[in-house]
Amino acid sequence: MTTKDWLPYVTALATALGFMFSVYQYADTQRLEERNNRFDQYHRVFEWVAGRTATGQELVNTQQAAAVYQLTRFPEYKDLSLPIIDYYLEVTTDDPDDSLFRAALVYTRGELSD
Repeated sequence: MTTKDWLPYVTALATALGFMFSVYQYADTQRLEERNNRFDQYHRVFEWVAGRTATGQELVNTQQAAAVYQLTRFPEYKDLSLPIIDYYLEVTTDDPDDSLFRAALVYTRGELSD
C-alpha cells in the first residue's frame, strides 16, 4: 500500500479525533459553568442565612429560615455549610428549639449530616 492509499483513512481519523476533542471541550466548559452557577446560587443563599441581602438589607426571620432550608439543595457544599450551621446553633442556644430559625438549623443539620 502506498501513502495515497492510507491518506483518506488518516484524514478521516484526524477529523474524528478533532471532532471528539471539540465535543469534550464543549462538555467540560458546560460542566464548569454549571459548577460556577451552583456556587453563585449557594453563595446567595448563604447571604440570606446570615440575615442580610447582598445590598445589606436586613431580612425577617422567615426569609432567613427559608434560606437555611435551601442549604439542603447544595449537599456538595455540606463541608462548608455544617460549621456555619453549628455556629448559628451555638449562637441560638438560648432560643427555644421550636423557634423558626433554630428549627430550620436543626433540620438542615440533620439532612446534611446523613
